[in-house]
Amino acid sequence: MFRIILIYEAFFVLFWNLLYLSSSGIENWFSEKFLTAIYVFLSTMALGTTLVYIIYISAKLSGFIDKIKKIKDPRKTSI
Repeated sequence: MFRIILIYEAFFVLFWNLLYLSSSGIENWFSEKFLTAIYVFLSTMALGTTLVYIIYISAKLSGFIDKIKKIKDPRKTSI
């Protein structure tokens, strides 16, 4: 679960950097409405975290995670 959150956070930071650098109008929006920008940033991050958590819980309840754990690692050789 911790890895999923870290991967999501890294993706989110890359997404916001791409959005910030690709749009020239967003720079003015960040400087004029700083508190609104922080709210949008944090609420989007919370929404994404909730979505990832819901997917994880659904996969756990359906037994999908147990099926994935039972798959043997092909990198390990069986003698």
